[in-house]
This record gives sequence, C-alpha cells and structure tokens, in this order.
Amino acid sequence: METNVSGGFVEIFTSSTWDLKRTQTWMDDYWVPTSVKVTAAYLLILYVGSKLMKHREAFKLDTPLAAWNLGFSIFSLCGTIRLLPELIWAVSNLGYVGSYCDRAEYYTDPYTGYWGWLFVISKAPELGDSLFLVLRKRPVIFMHWYHHALTFIYAQITYSTQQAWCRWALALNLMVHSVMYFYFFLRAIKVRTPGVVAQFITTIQILQFVISCTIFGHLFYIKSTNSIPDCKCNWNVLLMGGAMYVSYLYLFAQFFYKAYIAKKPSTKTVQNSDKAA
Repeated sequence: METNVSGGFVEIFTSSTWDLKRTQTWMDDYWVPTSVKVTAAYLLILYVGSKLMKHREAFKLDTPLAAWNLGFSIFSLCGTIRLLPELIWAVSNLGYVGSYCDRAEYYTDPYTGYWGWLFVISKAPELGDSLFLVLRKRPVIFMHWYHHALTFIYAQITYSTQQAWCRWALALNLMVHSVMYFYFFLRAIKVRTPGVVAQFITTIQILQFVISCTIFGHLFYIKSTNSIPDCKCNWNVLLMGGAMYVSYLYLFAQFFYKAYIAKKPSTKTVQNSDKAA
C-alpha cells in the first residue's frame, strides 16, 4: 500500500523513528493506567474549581484562550492533512466496508500511525478546554464534561486494539475540530460571527456522530453474523464505542433542538454553543 505523500511541506508531518510496538508497550504499561487517574483528576478539578470560583471574579483569559484554540485548530488541520488522504485511499481501494474492517498499514505507517497516536494523546490537553470555562466562570454543562472525559478515556484504553474503523473516527473528528477550534479562536479575539456559524458547527458535530453510529451499526451486524470473519473489531471496543457514540448523538441533537429549533437563537445561545464541544 502506498499512501505517503512525497515532497512539499507535507513531509514534515511524519516521524522517521515511529515504532508501533514500542509505542503500544508505553501506552499499555504506563499511559493507560495514568489516563484513568487523569480522568478522575479532571472531574475532581471541575467540581472543586467550580466551587472555588463561585465567589471569585472571573479571570480575563481572552489572549491565552485565543492562542489555545488557534493551536488546536492548526493541530487538527495538520492531522486532517495527514489522515484524510489515507481514508480516501482506503475507501477507494478496500471499499466502504473494507475501510472499517481492514486496517491495512494504518497503524504501522510512519505517517498515519504517528498522527493517529498524536490524536489519541491530544485528548489529554483537550481537557484543558473545561479549565478555561471554570476560570472564566462559564457553566460547564453535562454534555461538555461527559464528552471530554469519555472520549479521552475511551481513546486511551482502546488504542492498542488497532481497530480499523478508527481511520473514520480520527479523520472526521480532526476535520470537525479544525473548523470548531478556529471558530472558538475568532470568538476569543472578539470577531463577530453570524448565528448560523454556531449552528453549522453543531451540525457537523452531529453529522460526525451519525456517520460513526452508522458504521458501528454495521459492525454490530458483521460481528453478530460473522459475515466478515477477519473484520478488525472486537466486542468490548464495539459495545463501549457504540454506546458512547449513540449517547453523543442524542446529547448533541438534543442541544441543537433546544438551542436552534425550540427557541430563536440569541446571543446567550451562541455563547452556550462554545460550551457544547
């Protein structure tokens, strides 16, 4: 399989020392146990932090927040540049079903393997989104912390199973985040955006979950009927991931309905959309 892009600036998005076996050993022996503690600490910090900030003035963090969001937008764009071509290759050469059943060289390739791992690790600093909300005295809604915590822990504990469907999850999430974080960057630097932009952000998030749920639904059928015996997906990851994506779809669809359909969007509603992701 040849999915590498030679020449030009794209060459910088790789690792010449990529070693999947060494990375998996580090993840299993150190990072996965640590990630459980990080998740617990994240939830505790949100609870305690919200209590401590209740009687304090909000911190003015527009500049750090702008830099934070721009950084994640650029990172997500770089990841999209690296992983989207491989997804297109997989659909074209392995077929639609093959793209989420056959992992090919996705994890061993120094381009996709390295950036797939960077994506997984990036879910740790992404938890910092919530800290900005706490310090700025913005409500941390259930959908926000639930989505961040569950996505983080799920990504860490399932990485070593090398699921083929992850090429879809990673490429879609990075595309959405490159747009979403840039929107947050614009809001942090006080650039006024039409209300329809916030609706668009939530819409592409929902679309991401619809696609994921569709893939997981078919994977459930494949595993139940054993129609594709060598499909690279196991039951533990499938059951947890299926429940996770269905819950995300429900929560984000509910948010969209309440924010943009049940009542006319207002400035407050647009601001609340910042807390949804």
